[in-house]
Amino acid sequence: MEAIDIYKSFEGESILVTGATGFVGKVLVEKLLRTVPQIRHIYVLIRSKKGQSPEERTAKIFEDPLFSVLDKIEPKWRSKVTTLKGDCTAPELGLSPEDKSLLISEVGVVFHGAATVRFDEELRSAFNINIRGTKELILLAKQMKSLKALIHISTAYTNCHLKIIEEKLYEQPYEYNKLEQMVDNLDPEILQKLLPKILGPWPNTYSFTKAVAEHVINDNSAGLPVAIFRPAIVVGTAYEPLIGWTDNLYGPTGLVVGAGCGVIHSVYGDVNGNANLVPVDMVVSAIIAAASKAIQRGSPPEGSEVPIYNYVSSTDNPLKWSEFKNYIELHGDPVPPIRAVWCYFMTIHRFWIAHLICTMFLHYLPALILDAFGKLTKSDMPSLFNIYKKVDKYSEVISYFSIRSWTFTNENIKALWKSLPDKDKQTFNFDIESLDWNKFFYTYIRGLRVYLLKDEMDTIPKATIRWRRFQMAHRIMKIVFSLLAVQAAWFVIRFSYSLVNA
Repeated sequence: MEAIDIYKSFEGESILVTGATGFVGKVLVEKLLRTVPQIRHIYVLIRSKKGQSPEERTAKIFEDPLFSVLDKIEPKWRSKVTTLKGDCTAPELGLSPEDKSLLISEVGVVFHGAATVRFDEELRSAFNINIRGTKELILLAKQMKSLKALIHISTAYTNCHLKIIEEKLYEQPYEYNKLEQMVDNLDPEILQKLLPKILGPWPNTYSFTKAVAEHVINDNSAGLPVAIFRPAIVVGTAYEPLIGWTDNLYGPTGLVVGAGCGVIHSVYGDVNGNANLVPVDMVVSAIIAAASKAIQRGSPPEGSEVPIYNYVSSTDNPLKWSEFKNYIELHGDPVPPIRAVWCYFMTIHRFWIAHLICTMFLHYLPALILDAFGKLTKSDMPSLFNIYKKVDKYSEVISYFSIRSWTFTNENIKALWKSLPDKDKQTFNFDIESLDWNKFFYTYIRGLRVYLLKDEMDTIPKATIRWRRFQMAHRIMKIVFSLLAVQAAWFVIRFSYSLVNA
């Protein structure tokens, strides 16, 4: 396979990034600016939100510690980024005629990452962002005078109703025009009632709409240098620009933080299932390499299949949920959070009834007691009962994925890695097989403490004292409850014996 040259591929190119406010999007923008100085300019498409203008939202993003390394390397990097007001749910992406003309004449590479990642998103909203936004984006890309690559960032779980997922397109969940007519014309209540029938074997609106979006790309990309990139469960950075950086509580990260703070004690899942985690910095490196490959390949001949990349860890470097749990315990115990409300203890249950019983006794019962105590003392502490209701809702939403495992093929990703010159493999490392999970979790958990919980490392001694007290109290409670259980059992046995001999 012909080697690709990432630096040469991007030399003098102007880039459009959608979804730049998202987790992957932020890291992608930072990575391009820091490691590929040959690029000419980056345009980020951002909408107004919660009273903040697109420019204000961009400025806030750039204040994140993620960009601190870039600040030291190239203090004037902001001059290479332009914020454009837009909205992926609007016709023509909500762009002004001037901005649209600018993108058509200037942009050569497009990274489309804008999406809603909520599993329980209402269908109309998911359609508008994930599907209609993709359609509008590719229609714009068709007009670009010097388009060299378009990378659509999808998900490894677009075809999660299958057990084996290859790097190819599968059946279309729903024909675009029919789905559009329903979403635009049906009453929301009727649409919600029809949802199970519309989704079919797909478990939620997220995977369903992302699957449809892949077909939108395929059906409208004849002659265009496009590729579809499917990452698995994206978590914090492994190596760069900051080890262990993350900015959200999505997926397993929320579980780690909740368990580490002593809030979550029971999880519904299969301990022998594959966690399928992929660090965000490695994901971004692979996305950039995929774009470089698309640039090198050029416009494909008519009838060519769209290249698809399954970026997963379960194939070449599997991590089971049982190992995930062990790593959390191993590396979390020495660095407890200062705001923990109890010590860490977590169980993973394959059977829903076991999980339900545990949540009743380990979540809701303590929550009711503590909430009652809070009311008596007039504490302003938030209701733990309401927090656990939200936790349970989230657990129910993700349960489809926590109790299942899939077999993925990733030959295209392997070939892409092999095509990378040795000189680029360190800068753009996405070799998931080389990742040491033990080392990753060591930095990942410390990163969660610093970047998400805002706990500086100098609070560890104080937090450890509280943590050890919680652990002692937990042990005492276990002993007391065990003694009470034995006493209750003995009482039942004696009572039964007396009845038999009466």
